[in-house]
Formats: sequence, C-alpha cells, structure tokens
Amino acid sequence: MIANAEWLTGYVDGALTEEQRAEVEAHLSGCDDCRRAIEEERSLREQLRDLPAPAMPAGLEDAVRRRLAGPPRRASSWALPLAASLVLLLLWARGAAPFVAWELARDHRHCFGQKRLPANVWSDDPGIVTDWFARQGTELPFVPGAAGGLELVGARYCALLDRGVAHLYYANEDKRASLFVLRGPARIDNGYEASLGGRTVIVFRAGGALLGVVAERAEDAEAMRRRFQSMTVSLTPTAEARP
Repeated sequence: MIANAEWLTGYVDGALTEEQRAEVEAHLSGCDDCRRAIEEERSLREQLRDLPAPAMPAGLEDAVRRRLAGPPRRASSWALPLAASLVLLLLWARGAAPFVAWELARDHRHCFGQKRLPANVWSDDPGIVTDWFARQGTELPFVPGAAGGLELVGARYCALLDRGVAHLYYANEDKRASLFVLRGPARIDNGYEASLGGRTVIVFRAGGALLGVVAERAEDAEAMRRRFQSMTVSLTPTAEARP
C-alpha cells in the first residue's frame, strides 16, 4: 500500500527515486483505483499541454528588463521587510484556530467537490481504516462506523497548506461530513467552532488527539463531535480501574 498519495503525482511526473517508482509499480499491478488515478493525471497533463500559449502583452519583455535593471536598493528597501513580515504572519497564523478551521473547510470542499471522491482506503469498517493508518505510522483515536446518521465510507491523507492530516469521510444519500485527525502545532485549548462558506467546522480534543469535524449542517457536525467525545470517554479507564 502506498503510504503517500503524492507518490502517484510524482510517478506521473517522473520525480520518484528508483525504489519509490518500483514500489508504486508493484502497487499499481493490483490496484484499479490507483491505475485510474494515474490515467486521470496523465490525461490532465495532456490537456494542459494542448492549450495554446497565451500571447504576451506588447512591451512586457522590455518592461520586465527595465525593472530588473533598476537600482537594487530601491527594491530591497521594501521587498525584504515585506518578505520578513509575511514570514512572521505565516508563523503566527500557523496553528491559530481560525486558520486551522479555514484549512479544514477548504479541504472538505475540495475532496467532496471532485467527481470521484479521492481515497487511499475504501471501507465502512473502522478496524480496516484504523489499521491502514497505523501501517502508515498514524495512530487514530476511536473511530466509529457511523455518527450523526452518517456512515464511514473511506479515508485518505490530505496535504493542507502547513501540515498533513488523516481525512476520514462520512456520508449518506444526501449528507457529507469529514473527520480530520490533526498533527502539528495548534493553539486550540478549549475547542473552536466556526461557520465558513456554508459549512460548520468544529475543532476539539478527544482521547489525547486534536480532531476537526466539517459538515454542511451545524447539527450534523455537533452530532459527530458528541459521538467521538462520548465514545472516547467511555473507552477511557476510570481511576479505580487503572492499575
């Protein structure tokens, strides 16, 4: 099983090492979903190559040359402070509750907005999904097969702007929801909730893990949060039961 879905893109681009390429090819021999994903990646690249090159505006090349030939001090007088400010802003935003919530809502929309829901593992069995992530080095908290009337259908690793996350899909005939298991810095102690683009995002802690839930309806997101927290509490040994 491929540990990183980005290897598929790297395989198409010819950016993998020989060892990685051999592992991908061995996996492709028995995985229809990944072979289909490879074909879609190659088809997309062919379509992009067939697009006509946009014509440059008249005088653009000369204007760029003049800018590059200008006094370097004039550019650095504002470029370096601006770059430093942007770096500081990114470092501050990384882990801030609003930024994390925005990332989760964005990824939920991206995955469920595709014609075919992308997944590294397809299953409604929590044990299969948990075992798959464990083999990739990610331990998940308790994962229910259903929550708030939505059922587990699959999962994958997703790359956010500043971190990778385990993304679990829950769905039924007309509703969709995401559970994210977050890693990396997060300044979220008592939980966080927000409405972003018509979606409710709830970030909370359960079983020692930082989790995020995204759903189109606030009641679905809240039902999933309660389900995860209640099951985590029920699986935690009491003080009397601990050795």
